[in-house]
Amino acid sequence: WNYLCYLYKIKKNHMIKCFFFDRDGVLIKNYGYFCNKDKIKWLNGAIKAIKILNKYKIKVVVVTNQSGIARGYFTENQLKDFHEFMNFKLAKYNAKINNFYYCPYHPKGKIKKYSKKSKLRKPENGMLLNAIKKLKIHYEECFMIGDKKTDYLCARKTKVSFEYKKKYSLDKQVVKILKKSNVI
Repeated sequence: WNYLCYLYKIKKNHMIKCFFFDRDGVLIKNYGYFCNKDKIKWLNGAIKAIKILNKYKIKVVVVTNQSGIARGYFTENQLKDFHEFMNFKLAKYNAKINNFYYCPYHPKGKIKKYSKKSKLRKPENGMLLNAIKKLKIHYEECFMIGDKKTDYLCARKTKVSFEYKKKYSLDKQVVKILKKSNVI
């Protein structure tokens, strides 16, 4: 009986505490190897989705492959500035992304320092594992939305619930997930 009570408590306590998003094609328009602050185009419902998650105190975490660094298109500092600028833009709507995790590596990169295989690069799950550890949460308390098979495989490998980005507004997709999970 105690074992059954224990299982029930674990399941009941695993509300969504963290939402992972791929960046390009999910939150902002995918321009390819992209790090231009002047051309950020938020996708339909992305800002509102982030704001909803913030309202419910659910961590918002971006996990993104950024091989543009390995390919020499932009630097890590430029990428960090870009992510800070995303949050600057979000602040105007009282919204924020709590953490950004990125993989600068690619096996065929031109920049030697970044030209290698990495457990961070999706479909591997190093970014998710690092975030889960840092935030001190359980994989069952997480959800991920992505637009590529690599996103799905990364989530699956980590046992994180996953949905592909839907064609309709991201905020509507997030609300449906939160309702299914009894968060709202």
